[in-house]
Amino acid sequence: MAAPSSRRLLRAGIGVWLLALAAVSVLVVRDPIQRSVTPVFHLAVERWANHALYSDPRGFHYLPQFALLFAPFHALPVPLGDLLWRAGSVAAVMAGIRSIARRFAASAGEIDRIIGLALLLSLWPCLGAVRNGQTNLAFGGLLLLAVALLSAEKWTAAAAVLVLLVAVKPLGLVVVLLAPWGYPRVIAPLTAGLAALTALPFFFAPPSWVLAQYRDAVAHLASWSGTSEPRFADLAALLRRLGVALAPEAATILRLVAAAAVLLLWIAAARRRVEPSRALTLAILAATYLLLFNPMTEKNTYAIAAPALGIAAGWAFTESRRSALGWLLAAVLVSIGVFPEAFHRIDPGFGLWWDPLALSAVAVAVAAGILRRRRPEAVGAA
Repeated sequence: MAAPSSRRLLRAGIGVWLLALAAVSVLVVRDPIQRSVTPVFHLAVERWANHALYSDPRGFHYLPQFALLFAPFHALPVPLGDLLWRAGSVAAVMAGIRSIARRFAASAGEIDRIIGLALLLSLWPCLGAVRNGQTNLAFGGLLLLAVALLSAEKWTAAAAVLVLLVAVKPLGLVVVLLAPWGYPRVIAPLTAGLAALTALPFFFAPPSWVLAQYRDAVAHLASWSGTSEPRFADLAALLRRLGVALAPEAATILRLVAAAAVLLLWIAAARRRVEPSRALTLAILAATYLLLFNPMTEKNTYAIAAPALGIAAGWAFTESRRSALGWLLAAVLVSIGVFPEAFHRIDPGFGLWWDPLALSAVAVAVAAGILRRRRPEAVGAA
């Protein structure tokens, strides 16, 4: 039976998430459009049948399959569909955290403690995504669920979640490309799943129209891949704050070099770490790369990494010899969620450079932890 303190921690973690969801739900009911991206999703579903998905270059930065994924929510009355979309995203985070936490701990008390800490710490960077209804929240939860299934050697289920990750956000392709280097047995079901995902739109529209949407999607996403707008919060924003402006060609080279470095780190981690540390390392490496080197990273995009970092912090605090790591991760999560608003009047762009700076500290800790070990380590996020 779980210790009372652990049970209270779990209830507190679940409670703050449900409280945040309830508060956001009230705001959505009062005004479904204000500070919400779901109108973009609704418009995409409408355009699936009537217009080209990418005729407006500003808002829809997803694959065509996302319009089909969101269609059930679109079919419901407003704001019910928007509320269920947010609730489903929160449920994905909770499910992902619970799934990987159960791999880290054997006793009910330890599981409750890790989940409670992870929920309490990960909420801060996720509040904006809950409010806006962004896909980043669901992505972060599904990422943890996918690596938990990989850790448990449930290859078909893991492949299904990885495919869903791609449908939710094209950034999921990074995780899909990394996972087989540590889990080669997922390749066969993952290949079948991606083939099914590719074929899915052809069941809902004429082939010529679907092919046109695929061409438009590639062109649209490619056009945004080189954006240098100052409103994003990737590593380039931090460099700009330091007075270093990267040319588009230099930024592309930096992303490619970083991709190679992440791949090499993941290969090393896959050899030197055992489960579930190996799986959590994959989630953290993938999320860190996506946030620091995606030129379209927004402040709310950091919700992608929050659940994985929250689990790492929860585990670190449970292992007393790793409390320093826990405090580092806790400081990063809370500061990303609090500092941009706290210092907004002093520096309106504070979050654009602080968030990548804080996550860079995590990236250094993770890389150092992988490189300094030559033998398999039971658990550890850094």
